[in-house]
Amino acid sequence: MKKLNLIRQQVVKLRQRNGWSQEIFAVKLQLAGWHNATRSTVSKIEGGSMGVAEYDLLFIAAALHVQPVHLYPEIDWQRPMDETVHKYIPHELHGFASES
Repeated sequence: MKKLNLIRQQVVKLRQRNGWSQEIFAVKLQLAGWHNATRSTVSKIEGGSMGVAEYDLLFIAAALHVQPVHLYPEIDWQRPMDETVHKYIPHELHGFASES
């Protein structure tokens, strides 16, 4: 499966923390302003098969009642940033080609 966003794991965790199904979260997204969000949208975000635009992060954060920064995975500042990014998104999907 392609992983096209960095926020997928946090979205799942935060949605589940609220006790919401994907369907309920889709309704919350609609109420926050992402009017065409569906359960399928949520599934694709959480599964990583859908990229998330910057402005969509705001709808997701609003629906979850968190600051947008809380949607991103924790960063280990002792490691190179590209290692963190590559952990969540494969090299070829964000323009960083491996040096082999």
